[in-house]
Amino acid sequence: MNMIIKKLVATAGVAVAACMCAISANAAEPIKIAVTNWADVQAVANVAKYVLENKLQQPVNFVQADIGIQFQGVARGDLDIMVGGWLPLTHGMYVSRYKSDLVDTGVIYTGGKNGWAVPDYVPEGQLSSIDDLNKPDVKSKLNGTIQGIEPGGGLMQASEKTLKDYNLAGYNLQASSEAGMLAALQRAEQSKNWIVVTVWSPHWLWQKWKMRYLKDPKGTLGGEEQIHGFSSKQFAGKFPRANVFFHHFKLTLSDVESIEFDGNSSNDWNAAAKRFVDAHPEKLKAWLEQ
Repeated sequence: MNMIIKKLVATAGVAVAACMCAISANAAEPIKIAVTNWADVQAVANVAKYVLENKLQQPVNFVQADIGIQFQGVARGDLDIMVGGWLPLTHGMYVSRYKSDLVDTGVIYTGGKNGWAVPDYVPEGQLSSIDDLNKPDVKSKLNGTIQGIEPGGGLMQASEKTLKDYNLAGYNLQASSEAGMLAALQRAEQSKNWIVVTVWSPHWLWQKWKMRYLKDPKGTLGGEEQIHGFSSKQFAGKFPRANVFFHHFKLTLSDVESIEFDGNSSNDWNAAAKRFVDAHPEKLKAWLEQ
């Protein structure tokens, strides 16, 4: 009888231990990744989330925040990591402000570009450069408006500077959101009205519509940008395996554009991320190197 009791106790102990391990695994602390609704950030963040959750069994929570709040939150340790830091110009001021409390996890991809763009049906002979916006007839056709995105972002701050440096008196930089900018662009495209929008590359809109950047001879909107990840100082200690992944996480500009186009077309960013990862086993292998 004593032997039977001992066996039952031992079996129960194993079961409890297994149960505790399962609870511990399920209770793994999620990584808080800061995101915005910008297409490029959605593409990069969803690929990272898919790999972390499905290949490394590391849960992830997205935290929506404006770009300035992202840098502040990561620097304070309230957020773990962000994957859309544009350097040297677009987010340079935030990096300068918080750099002592951030860890640069490296360049995720290069070739980013900010600018003002118009649909191709706007005659290039009349509007090819930001300088041309001072022409009275051009200003009239645009209703004195430059269609922007969220206020406070690096592109909008550069756009405010552009208005001043090109002496675009009487123009209004219309703050909105990426969705608001795209809606205004779609309305203009449907009626073939003139419009200038603040945009960037990579973005799926370049695959949907025929657009061109306006020339920027003063360089106020910047040149080629590198897109970095930035983590908190505590990140490597809290999530060592994920930290290694982010240091290996590299994409190309065309990768990001293809994920964006798929995610926007299907309205399912997680499925788009899965399709991309499944189609690129060589990239996944490099990302998961120890």
